[in-house]
Amino acid sequence: MLFQPVSSQNKKDIIGLLIDCYQFMYAPESVISGESETAETEETAEAFACIERPNNFYEDFSDIRIGFDLLTQIREVISLSFSDSVSPPLHIPLRITSKYGEIRANGTIHQGIDFGLNIGDTVYSSFCGEVRIEKFDPSGYGNVVVVRNYNMSETLYGHLDKSLVHNGQKVVTGEPIGIGGNTGTSSGPHLHFEIRSSGHSFNPMIDEKFFKKYVVTY
Repeated sequence: MLFQPVSSQNKKDIIGLLIDCYQFMYAPESVISGESETAETEETAEAFACIERPNNFYEDFSDIRIGFDLLTQIREVISLSFSDSVSPPLHIPLRITSKYGEIRANGTIHQGIDFGLNIGDTVYSSFCGEVRIEKFDPSGYGNVVVVRNYNMSETLYGHLDKSLVHNGQKVVTGEPIGIGGNTGTSSGPHLHFEIRSSGHSFNPMIDEKFFKKYVVTY
């Protein structure tokens, strides 16, 4: 298991409430003004800037850590939206085929979101960081890449046709890291995208956009 599942609905409700509070505290101008971006702006390629690699990059972070301070986690979540450049994982229109939090047939909770794609589409790193896992998981994610991001989150890209990176490699926002596919336990070509902080997943959809920035369809 690459990540530890989380199943507490109450925790999600609290996190949602605190996210709203911190959005107002840390970026009130975007909340008050209700400023929006045009589709043309959202789909335009950007020059992304990396935040600095934290000194405690490996010492103070673990994807299996259970005891965590909720407010600290929320600050980390909000920092993903307002303090770091973010790239969409695909440079084609983002179409969600399975939402975060859906209950699967086997009773498990979907810890990420699935984006529809064609086999051969390029997959890009959403943040700057370093590749922690690049492997083949035949009974789950198939060809999978996990990037430990400099904003102290981790992102997982699953069901790739093949990887374009290796363990320990540094990647920048918007850098190609894989080719979309249908490997592992998959019912059709798609990208399984997860993001975690302190070992707990959260929904990258904010205000119906991918990280409050990129328009999606269903």
